[in-house]
Amino acid sequence: MRNTFGPSRSMLALAIALAGLAGGCNDSGAPRDNQQDAPASAPQNVFVPALSADENSLVLVWEKPESETQQVVDYAIYRQGERLGLARENQNHFSPAKPYIDNFYQRVASDGWQQPIDLRTFTVTHLEPDIEYAFTVRAVYANGKESPDSAVIKARTSKTPHIIEARTFGAKGDGTTLNTQTLQQAIDSCTVAHYPQGCKVVISDGEFKTGALFLHSDMTLEIAAGATLLGSDDPAQYPLEKGYYLYPYSDHPQPRRPPSLINVLEADDKGESPAGTFRNIRIVGKGTIDGNGWTRGVKSGGEATIIDEMGNALPQYRASNAAKVSADGILAKHQTEAAIAEGIESNSAYKNRRSSLMTLRGVQNLYLAGLTIRNPAFHGVMALESKNITLNGLVHQTFDGNNADGVEFGNSQNALVFNNFFDTGDDCVNFAAGFGKGAETFHQQPQSGAWIFNNYFRKGHGAVVTGSHTGAWIEKVRAEDNVMYMTDVGLRMKSRPYYGGGVRDVLFRHNAMKDIAKEPFVFTIKYSADVNDTTPADEPAQFR
Repeated sequence: MRNTFGPSRSMLALAIALAGLAGGCNDSGAPRDNQQDAPASAPQNVFVPALSADENSLVLVWEKPESETQQVVDYAIYRQGERLGLARENQNHFSPAKPYIDNFYQRVASDGWQQPIDLRTFTVTHLEPDIEYAFTVRAVYANGKESPDSAVIKARTSKTPHIIEARTFGAKGDGTTLNTQTLQQAIDSCTVAHYPQGCKVVISDGEFKTGALFLHSDMTLEIAAGATLLGSDDPAQYPLEKGYYLYPYSDHPQPRRPPSLINVLEADDKGESPAGTFRNIRIVGKGTIDGNGWTRGVKSGGEATIIDEMGNALPQYRASNAAKVSADGILAKHQTEAAIAEGIESNSAYKNRRSSLMTLRGVQNLYLAGLTIRNPAFHGVMALESKNITLNGLVHQTFDGNNADGVEFGNSQNALVFNNFFDTGDDCVNFAAGFGKGAETFHQQPQSGAWIFNNYFRKGHGAVVTGSHTGAWIEKVRAEDNVMYMTDVGLRMKSRPYYGGGVRDVLFRHNAMKDIAKEPFVFTIKYSADVNDTTPADEPAQFR
């Protein structure tokens, strides 16, 4: 595939700062409170993302030195003065993006002119439960010498949680038994009232077929290596009365959507739940969540699996639409047809009655890590009106499912997205904030604060995308030190004038892009693919 902007090599190092300088976007997801001063030549703002610490491990993240007198090639991590290792080697074990990033520079773009990226995470293992540890980070220079220490960061591991094995409730991983009821019982039993030390539901060894599941505060759901949570293809397993409204608007109200495969929702969802309605939820593991949305092969007769640039198998899902869903879909087909049978117009049924993989609403402190995300009937992961959200080391394999975004943040604050692999059927990382007069009437919160780094973006409509729903503003987004290979667009901003609000304070820098299928950057207020009836906002949408 031709590099569509190859002649303009300086674009690869371009930093785009809208309404801000290179040091802007201070609310991009990285906490800055309670930080000691560190020398400018040392790594800055070392922190542990919310809920990334469990009983035996934790994750460290940091920012570059403010001044670099020498070339930084790596980072060394110390625990109470003991050297634990180097960041780049550590990521070989804990980041699914890292092998692809290495391959990109060694083989795909080996000519040496692509923007180099900095890798800044470290997963510390072999820790003891409920113990406080102290860490520092040093930059490592090309000559092998190290910078001064960063400020000390202290962090405590969690207590050892009570483990609930899903099989003890009768769940069967045979790929055919419907486990909705037994899995929900396991989840409902996992409460701090019963287990003050914390509780974790573990799904292991097998393919567990299920309908919609509903999580609650203060719990961990782990899908272990070798386990798959497989979405049922029966629409009845995603009852509309347990679903949600995208927005709370009363003027041109939104239709109710069915629940997703995994949900955090109030029982009487009205289209909004403030962050803190639910708290402290972890969804982790090395297993797979498969939405069972579409048949395999991008087109009829196409390959069900391709071999990617690393020699790994990548599943391919059907590129479809409302006219072809009956031939191409699995859950998507059955849900759309069931809605049409109720008298819903076909395009509306297709747009509003397909389930996503996750709808997580109103959560303060949300951590997703390690999982493989596949084949949603609609969207992938949706985090709505939530705060302090981390996506670490997920593998998104949703290409080329219709509307199969990797992750969508809606009216949320403080998001971290790092170490992820994206191969998606729509946008990889998308931000939304409502639209029209309703965003003002209901005082919707802006989508504010995101830090996106150390990810490998493969196929996708856009790697980092804002809009088209911009009504309450999308702001303070920082995307840096990522690799974007074969996405349609690198950075994409889109809206419609009457949606209002807009996008501001975006920093896009130090990202490597190659073989971008369309344009590296797109900024448009004439986005036509998403049209919603709404009372226009008082002021038209804008980017600034």
